[in-house]
Amino acid sequence: MGAEDIQASVVISVAMLVISLVLGTAMAIGWACFGRPRHALSWSIAYFLYGIEILAVAVGTARPSLYPILEMVEFACILAAASLVAIGARQRAKLDSRARGIGIAFATVFIVYEALRHSVHPWWLSATDGLFTSVMLGIAIAAIRPRDREPEAAEWATMTTLAVFVLFELLLVFLDMKGRLHPEDHRLASFFMDFYLAGLTPVFVANGVAANLLIASDLAAKLRTLAASDGLTGVFNRRGFHEAAVRAVSNGRRHRQPIAIALVDIDHFKSINDRFGHTAGDRTLRFIARSLSRALRKGDLVGRIGGEEFALLLVNSSAEEAVEVMDRVRAGIAAGFLNEDMPVPVTASFGVTSVELGGGAAEDMLAQALDQADRALYRSKIEGRNRTTLALLTEA
Repeated sequence: MGAEDIQASVVISVAMLVISLVLGTAMAIGWACFGRPRHALSWSIAYFLYGIEILAVAVGTARPSLYPILEMVEFACILAAASLVAIGARQRAKLDSRARGIGIAFATVFIVYEALRHSVHPWWLSATDGLFTSVMLGIAIAAIRPRDREPEAAEWATMTTLAVFVLFELLLVFLDMKGRLHPEDHRLASFFMDFYLAGLTPVFVANGVAANLLIASDLAAKLRTLAASDGLTGVFNRRGFHEAAVRAVSNGRRHRQPIAIALVDIDHFKSINDRFGHTAGDRTLRFIARSLSRALRKGDLVGRIGGEEFALLLVNSSAEEAVEVMDRVRAGIAAGFLNEDMPVPVTASFGVTSVELGGGAAEDMLAQALDQADRALYRSKIEGRNRTTLALLTEA
C-alpha cells in the first residue's frame, strides 16, 4: 500500500468512524423516543460495532504489536454487526428473529476462522467475513420485503441499498481472491484497494440513511394507523373508515366489483351501561368489534363511526350476500358474552345496501350508500330490533 493509499485509508477510517457513531446514535435515539422498537436497537448496536471494528483496524495499524488481538476483535465485530442487521430486519417484520440460529452461525464461523488463522491459514480465509456479511444482508432483504402488500418507498430504498452492499461485498471477495491467486499482478491489489476506498463510504452511508428512513417511515405509518383507529375497539374510527371506504369504492368501480355497505347499531346500549356498568359497556363494544372483524375477508373494512354504531364495507359482495353474512354475525352477537362470569345479553340491528357504482365521485357514492343503509337500519329498529334489513330501492 503506497503512501497515498495509506493517507486515503486514514481519512476514510476517521470519516467512517464518525459516520458509524452518528448513525448508531440516531438509531438509538429513534429506539428510545419512538416506542423502543427492537429492530432499531439491534441496528443501532450494529453500527456501533462497525465503529469499534474501524477503531480496531486503526489502532492495529498504529500499534502492530496489538494487531493479532485487534484482528480478532475486528473480525468478531464484523460478524456480530452483520448478524444484528439480519436479526433486526426479522424483528421488524415480526418474524422469529432466529437469534439462536444466527448466533450459532456467528460462533461457528468465528471459531473456525480463528482456528485456521493460527494454523494452516488457507488462501480463501480472507473471504469469510465478506461471504458471512452477504448472507446476513440477504436474510435482512428477505425479511424487509412485505409478504402481504407492495413495499413502501422506504422499504424499497432499504432493500436496494442492502442489495448494493451485498454486491459490493461480493465484488471485494472476488477481487481479493483473484489477487491472492495471482500475487505477481500488482495491478489487482491496487485496483482492489482503489475500489474498496472509493466504494466503502457511499455504500455504508447509503445503508445507514436508508435504515434511519425506514425507522422514521415505520413511525409515520404507526401514527397514521393510530390516527385512523378507535382506541377502545382497535377498528377504524369514523375518519379512518371513511378514508379507507372511499378508496375501496374507487377501486371497486375501477375493477367493476360490487360493494356492499352495512350499518350496525347495538340495541338498548344505554341499558347495558345502566345495568352492568360502563366497564361492561366497553366490553360490549369490544365484543361487537371482534364479532364483526371475524366476518371480514381480505379487503373488507369495519369501523366504529359513533358511540355504539359500526359500519362495514364488503368488497366484491352483493347486498344480498352481505345480508347473509350480517345475519350470521347478528345471530352470533345475540348469544351474548360473559362479564365477570355474569352473562350480558346483547343484540344488534343491521341495515345493508349496495353501493351504486356510477359515474360520480367515490365520496358521493359512499355517502349515498351510507344514507340508504341508515334508512334500512332505522327500519330494523322500528320493526323490533335484532334483525337485518336490506335497503329498498325506494330508499335510494
